[in-house]
Amino acid sequence: MTDKPIILEASEEITLRRVAFGESPERTLRREDMLRLRGLRLVTDGKDGPCLTASGRAHFETLAKPVGAERGPGSFQAEIERIRRTGPREA
Repeated sequence: MTDKPIILEASEEITLRRVAFGESPERTLRREDMLRLRGLRLVTDGKDGPCLTASGRAHFETLAKPVGAERGPGSFQAEIERIRRTGPREA
């Protein structure tokens, strides 16, 4: 049996990201989004507030990332330092 892909509204993606980063108290998260994310079993209650389930983490990893975030934290600064030392890469 294959699982249907989960399609989230833009606001639900934002809420999923906020839960993933763990910096938003539940009272600041959209109630409707949290109800749906819990219903989809992407979010559960943790000891310090809402947290992602394994499915939620997997879905979070598929969401579009900000430019420069693909290579991990600090890579943007490392790239700037590399350019300062060696110059820009050829296209």
